[in-house]
Amino acid sequence: MTFVEGMGQMPERWRVERARWLLCRKRRPVPAEAGVITAFRDGQVTLRQNRRTDGFTEAIQEFGYQGVRKGDLVVHAMDGFAGAIGVSDSDGKSSPVVHVYTASDDVDLRFVAYVLRHLAGAGFVSSLAKGIRERSTSFDPATLARLMLPVPPLHEQRRIADFLDAETARIDRLLRLRQRQGDLERCRLLARISEIYEKATRQSAAVRLGYLLRSIEQGWSPQCEDRLAEDHEFGVLKAGCVNGGIFRPKEHKALPAAVEPRTEYIVRPGDLLMSRASGSLDLIGSAAVLPAEVPTNLILCDKVYRLRMLPSVDPHFVALMLRSHPIREAIKLGTSGAEGMANNLPTRTIRDLRMPLISSDEQRRFAAALHDQEGDVAQAVSLLNRSTSLMRERREALIAAAVTGQVDVATTRGAA
Repeated sequence: MTFVEGMGQMPERWRVERARWLLCRKRRPVPAEAGVITAFRDGQVTLRQNRRTDGFTEAIQEFGYQGVRKGDLVVHAMDGFAGAIGVSDSDGKSSPVVHVYTASDDVDLRFVAYVLRHLAGAGFVSSLAKGIRERSTSFDPATLARLMLPVPPLHEQRRIADFLDAETARIDRLLRLRQRQGDLERCRLLARISEIYEKATRQSAAVRLGYLLRSIEQGWSPQCEDRLAEDHEFGVLKAGCVNGGIFRPKEHKALPAAVEPRTEYIVRPGDLLMSRASGSLDLIGSAAVLPAEVPTNLILCDKVYRLRMLPSVDPHFVALMLRSHPIREAIKLGTSGAEGMANNLPTRTIRDLRMPLISSDEQRRFAAALHDQEGDVAQAVSLLNRSTSLMRERREALIAAAVTGQVDVATTRGAA
């Protein structure tokens, strides 16, 4: 066996070459009317319209774009560490942050892409990059050129690449199904919330939320440090601290020691918080009631409202109703903000939202029932997330074993 830095033991029949001798960087002209090529974190490199862009987002300006041909190796300088490395399945163009390579006839670029994804995922590339330039996080050509890559005989490279193409595609399909299952569980909960909203508004009057409020206040957003607060420090919550209807106490920044905290904005258990501003219409207006174990050193920011309800109104019931379909649509229609800018939710829109006027006992009963269902959904989503995590680990382990020659792909049984 031959040892290769960053990869471990290789079969002795495999040769080892530095990447600069195997790969040739290409700077192609942009073809006429070319579509934008995007690299995704699962290793797919394709035209943007072929997939939802859940990988990196290309810049709007096309200054410095380069041509990409089908079969080129594409390495995203910033997102390559997360797996955005692969062989393009189309002709097109891509931004300067993407590096494009070809290779000689005795190298299968699909195999090289899997090797690079393994090295990036294992952290070896980032450690090498930091050795070149302090605090560098760029998977740049200089970093790539230094890597030592295994080079099996061409027929083995192709066999390994074919095997990994099939197996990773199968795992990715399973991951998409798991994601779909999680989405359906969440949709089922939202459908139940909307059903209760419709039922309650039919059985009783619907009033403006403003009639059920004592006050709406915004917080305070001084210049903060980009880190979490220590136990003896104060932290200022971020705009997304209640995204998706879940309070996330770690979504905050530390208040500098030299800044006097405004303690009137400290959040407390039972507070109903609501997102005021967001770049996404799906997240603006997200609301959550703070749990009993909320930290005592967190300060409300000016991108989040605190809604104080009348004593007869259950904030948990209100928070759930704010997730119902009719209210979500009213929130989206009532936001303000120019194209491409952050959306803002005016207090007028909040006060005009229609809320069922039912007794306190009914509010608590509905809230308790929905809370139980929400717990069931959370448990199911947690199990699905655990399953997807294990599948991703399986995929990375499979890639690692195949590109290091630890398994014979000709006899290895496929992923179940």
